[in-house]
Amino acid sequence: MVGAPIAVTFSGLDRALPSVSVRSLGQFKGQALTNTGGVTVGSTPTVRSSTDIIPPGQARTAGYRYLHVTLPVSVTGAAITNLTLLGAALTGNSADSAVLSLEKYPGGTAAPYTSAELSTLAAAINPASPVTQDIFTQTPALVPGEEDALQLYDESDISGLTLPSGQTGSVLPYGFVGHAGASRTIPVGTDTGTVTLSIKIPLQAQAKDDPYTVALTFVPVQDTVTSITESPQAQLPGNQAAFQAAIDRLGTPVLKTLPGTTRTGTIFCGVRTAGAPNAATASLDGSVAPVSLAVGATARIPANATACLTGGTGGADYTIIPFNTSITASRSLTVTTSNTTATVGAQSLQEGGPVRTLSADRSTPAGLTLAGVQTQQTSNSQVTTESVTSPLARLQPQGLPSGTPPVGSQVVIETSMGCTDTPSPRTGTVRAVGPNAVLVTDDLNPAGGLTLPDYQEIVDTVTNVIWPSITENLGLPADADNNGGRVVLFYTSAVNAMTPAGASNPVVGYSLARDEYATASCALSNVGEVIYLAAADPTGSVNSNVRTVSFIKGQAPLMISRELSRVINNSRRIRDTGAPLEEAWLSEGLADSAAEFVFYKATNMTAVGTAITPGLNPRSNIALSDLTTGSNASRRVGAFNTYVNLDYGLYRTFLQNPNQIGPYWVNPSTANLTNAGRGAAWNFLRYAVDRYVQTTGKTEASFWKALVDSNTTGLTNLQGVLGADPVTWMNDWAVAAYADDAVPGIASVFNAPSWNYRSVFAGLSGFPLNRRALTSGTPLTLTYEKTSASYLRARVNANQQAGVTVTSPEPGDFTVTVLRTQ
Repeated sequence: MVGAPIAVTFSGLDRALPSVSVRSLGQFKGQALTNTGGVTVGSTPTVRSSTDIIPPGQARTAGYRYLHVTLPVSVTGAAITNLTLLGAALTGNSADSAVLSLEKYPGGTAAPYTSAELSTLAAAINPASPVTQDIFTQTPALVPGEEDALQLYDESDISGLTLPSGQTGSVLPYGFVGHAGASRTIPVGTDTGTVTLSIKIPLQAQAKDDPYTVALTFVPVQDTVTSITESPQAQLPGNQAAFQAAIDRLGTPVLKTLPGTTRTGTIFCGVRTAGAPNAATASLDGSVAPVSLAVGATARIPANATACLTGGTGGADYTIIPFNTSITASRSLTVTTSNTTATVGAQSLQEGGPVRTLSADRSTPAGLTLAGVQTQQTSNSQVTTESVTSPLARLQPQGLPSGTPPVGSQVVIETSMGCTDTPSPRTGTVRAVGPNAVLVTDDLNPAGGLTLPDYQEIVDTVTNVIWPSITENLGLPADADNNGGRVVLFYTSAVNAMTPAGASNPVVGYSLARDEYATASCALSNVGEVIYLAAADPTGSVNSNVRTVSFIKGQAPLMISRELSRVINNSRRIRDTGAPLEEAWLSEGLADSAAEFVFYKATNMTAVGTAITPGLNPRSNIALSDLTTGSNASRRVGAFNTYVNLDYGLYRTFLQNPNQIGPYWVNPSTANLTNAGRGAAWNFLRYAVDRYVQTTGKTEASFWKALVDSNTTGLTNLQGVLGADPVTWMNDWAVAAYADDAVPGIASVFNAPSWNYRSVFAGLSGFPLNRRALTSGTPLTLTYEKTSASYLRARVNANQQAGVTVTSPEPGDFTVTVLRTQ
């Protein structure tokens, strides 16, 4: 049997010591793996074993019968290293596998296998490491000295091997390596070495249907590379130490592994055990169909299994994006890769420093951040206390005086926060009146504040820029005080008093839903549409906090824009529809979106109503150069810094830790997380309205108005407008946060068409997305808050495969998207 294909037959498989015979089938020659003249595989086994292993508590069909036999090897001519018997799927074998024949117990009561049963069972027989049963764990235990017996190969390794004349079929990419004791080199002589063959056969529901005899075909070759394969059995925790000892015994072998390993080595996503080359009909247990993606393409992989990625011919960078779809709780998830390296592609990712304002014609401008300035965070529950009732019949104006007050007149405005607080009325003087706003200043404000021209400029900005841009998208507010639909802008030091001395995040403005209720329902309601704004305080007379005229004047347009959105939303729900007040996360998102509406208008219109061309509009993929260069660049930069720099600052806070909060948030534990959640909600709503407009053909205003006019809140409200699950859209948005304007070839759902965020952030110290590098073999466990994601990077080298194992206690709450980026 020198260099010839052989058939090995096991019989009496129901016995612990089955009988084994070996016979020759012909000639063999090879190329990549060399042929083996001068080698004889003996027919008298030195070891033979049959062991049934069934997982505790499971049915018989969950178990396998493990067979192995050790055969003597004789060598003439010269010693041979890495003698390997490869599986051979010869023509006529069952299911194009190495199984030559398969029979039940002869003369028994069971009917012979049908052709279909024979093919199915033959395809399910797998090569395995030689094992016995661990009596304590009832799991496979590697046979000492045979931990490296099973060898796996890539199809390219065996593509040059041919069967001899008269034989057809294919060589299979697995085999078993020979030994001479602990050495892989078998010296010249009779029975100077051994080779151990091992398979596992699935147990049938009834023992009478188990195979009694099985014959398999192999071809002997010499492997020119010393390698070791971590089989599915070697991956078991109880076998890891023995397998490591085998590695150490061989010195520095090439390590081959399967998906699910924690070791770094050459990964085999799948190993053909039946079928033609590159057209497998069955694969080794533990195999995973490889994921092969073009640049920009994505795939979803399970959150409780192992996937396999390919490097292609030139290597591939991947970003793995787990997303927590739960809207009730945070979840943990672990990602472990094998056979990956550091990424080499660049998606213009920079950690960046503090947020800055933009300057015209400067790519790295200096300046201060607006992201530290906050409006007062007042939840609906704080301003609609238990004493509030809301039947529409009772909502009659009883707070602010009815009608439009003339300039110079005085009004009394309640400045306490709730309905049952200690009253804190302030007397104010009307300073300016426009078609949409009445500006009032508190008579107790510090000296040295804004001038009448300043106040008139603010009212003009409301009239020509803020009011039209917001009301055309959200609709008009209610008019509880019958003053011609005007909103009251109340500059009062009561707002200043809300910021403690030395606090870094001053409160500069807010509105209160309670002001829409009648005093019969909320005793301290102003029964009108009021926006409360901090007063200038050049000397810091209130809590020692200096508020300069330029600071207060500069903050006015943004605060009025945000709070006008809130006034419209709250007033319409309380007075017009009787709907519940909007949930905080969506209310904040709408307010931050309103500031963006005004930005677009401010690039198209001056404060006094003069049209500007060219302006900027949604879905024009605004890049840094669109803001900082060309005609009217200074005005566009000014509009950005005034209205959307805060949105970018909030979004930056989210991008820095995207797994800590998502667009859907409830009661974040810190102010920083609140800001991050606001940034996520604003950015998601921009993504959602762009996708809505592009997929439905409807206007942007129809999206926003539908949210405001709804009788529902939160995710239910969004679902009604989108006609789809908003969490699914949030998942797509999370991918877009990475892929947009960075990766070519992405699907349209991963585009963010209004802004080139990476470009704009380049003018704000860099794109701050926190992406994490995956280290091969090292698990990365993160906690993901509701609707949050992370961005995990890894590379698969050219002509390689890599495993990605994802585990979570709640896998059903996760989607895991793989994006090829290079």
